Amino acid sequence: MTRWTHGLVNRLVLLCDLVMAVLAAVVAHWRWEFLSWSQMAILWVIGAVTFVQILQLGRGYRVEHYVRPLRQIGHLAVAGAPAGAVVAICYYALIPIGDTNLAALLGWGAVTAIALILGRLVLVRIGMGLVHSHAVLRRNVVLIGDLDRARDLVRRYGEEEGAGGLLTFTALFDDAHPMGAPALPGAQDDLPVLGGLKDLLEYVKHNPVDIVVVTKSWDDPQAISSIANQMFQIAADVIVELDPDRFMLNYANLTRIAGEPALQVQQQPLKGSLGLLKGVEDYVVAAIGLMLTAPILLIAAIAIKLDSPGPILFRQPRVGLNNRVFQCYKLRTMRVDPSDDGSKGTSKADPRITKVGAFLRASSIDELPQLINVMKGEMSVVGPRPHVPNMQVASNVRYEAIRQYVARYRMKPGITGWAQINGMRGGINTLEKAERGVELDLFYIEHWSIWFDIRIMLLTITKGMAGPSVF
Repeated sequence: MTRWTHGLVNRLVLLCDLVMAVLAAVVAHWRWEFLSWSQMAILWVIGAVTFVQILQLGRGYRVEHYVRPLRQIGHLAVAGAPAGAVVAICYYALIPIGDTNLAALLGWGAVTAIALILGRLVLVRIGMGLVHSHAVLRRNVVLIGDLDRARDLVRRYGEEEGAGGLLTFTALFDDAHPMGAPALPGAQDDLPVLGGLKDLLEYVKHNPVDIVVVTKSWDDPQAISSIANQMFQIAADVIVELDPDRFMLNYANLTRIAGEPALQVQQQPLKGSLGLLKGVEDYVVAAIGLMLTAPILLIAAIAIKLDSPGPILFRQPRVGLNNRVFQCYKLRTMRVDPSDDGSKGTSKADPRITKVGAFLRASSIDELPQLINVMKGEMSVVGPRPHVPNMQVASNVRYEAIRQYVARYRMKPGITGWAQINGMRGGINTLEKAERGVELDLFYIEHWSIWFDIRIMLLTITKGMAGPSVF
């Protein structure tokens, strides 16, 4: 029997979008008749391809989005606006000026928007209700390997997914424990131990199994290989749990080298066209930003000069891409202190902060000169925030001591970032806050897209430039 998958659900939602867009085109043609069927078909294909590609690039077709109406409307708007603009450009390129009908074109766009929203909020919502009520995406999972590792995996899954998880753990197998051993506590219905590898192969004959998870320790790779080789006779997904203490697995991927399979545990972000796209974004946004904020920078420079002696710009070494140190620019907000190397950061009540400096810090205006760093290629508009070398976050604890911190150096630092709009502004003076900031930065690096950057920039402008955490 064909099993439902996330990919199948996503393709059905995509099909729903296309069907609703077709219906909208039929209604528009019937109502206004401003194009021939062939002309409308050409424009429809151009708009549909643009719409779908944008949603796919922005990961809009994902099961977790379909139960959130506002998120779906947001995705439709983000993809629909540029798709509509492309259709309008092509329309005026194809149709002679004297024969164009702007009202009909706008009407077609409005009907399409209504149709897409109705499709998502009615048809997709009903469909997702059926998907959840019939549990068609739920998977039966058995584990084979070490009891302790299995217990830890089940516990972590329960904490992450909760009662609404899509996995049902049904049994545990371990050659080191005979059939009838005590059940594994903390599982959904107390996970029974049903024997070893041979018992697992027999169990699959009589019970539905979708996923087999191998929880053997990597101290015994031969045992893992032996189990995995036996799994070829089972029609199920087989997952070998890796040990995050041995590999940094955020970017793990199977590859080949010298004709043999290998595990790529890290990959360079923003390669090729992605790096070019990110660079274009940085230079365009920075150039526009400098032009728009030039009057603000001029007024701030005059105020700084009148308020206290010292330079207008504050230069400080920061760590950037590939662990290279560069001079980061800011408007000076404190009295000059040659003894301060920046390793201890700054508190909100620091007596060295000037009156003008307090305002500049609270409004984030002091960060604007970093647009120059962007134009120099040392920073990005969006990325992990740069820190001074050997920055101290707690007593005798340096930032570099935090696990995976150095992975932030794989991308240019940014003026703003995912961590900053999630509360990581101001001083990073506790180990917990530093670890949370690193976690958010790594999430950004792993999930980067142009749309993610646009979202961060919009959130920075609307809520991230000021507030109690900004100082």
